[in-house]
Amino acid sequence: MKRIILPLGLLLLSAHTASAACVNRFVARSEYPRQVVTLLTGKLTFQEAQSLAEAIRRKQAPGLEWVSDQGKTVAKQFGDLKIVRPMPVGCDGKSSGVVMIATFGASAAPSKKMFVKLDPNTTVDFEQQAD
Repeated sequence: MKRIILPLGLLLLSAHTASAACVNRFVARSEYPRQVVTLLTGKLTFQEAQSLAEAIRRKQAPGLEWVSDQGKTVAKQFGDLKIVRPMPVGCDGKSSGVVMIATFGASAAPSKKMFVKLDPNTTVDFEQQAD
């Protein structure tokens, strides 16, 4: 848990200081053979993320997918999508964003850039949060 709190705090601090820009960042940690990824995005509001997580849980929506820059699946979401908290920075006219945690079934860790398909029509380009 302590491993998540510090990066999460850094993510939220960077989001607050970059209030004018759209923020899509990630921090990953390996729990071999899975990757636990904290995603900070302004592409979804907290409420939209909660609805998405519930739809995934009920199998009414596909889980998140980690895809390559060419759109090929690298790994699929494993387990529940955890919605952590809202964040003050939104994108595309949204007033706020969300911090969420997804687990992907992959042994290799993402680095620098990560493309995550939130739904069949929305792929978000995430940048790795600097330490």
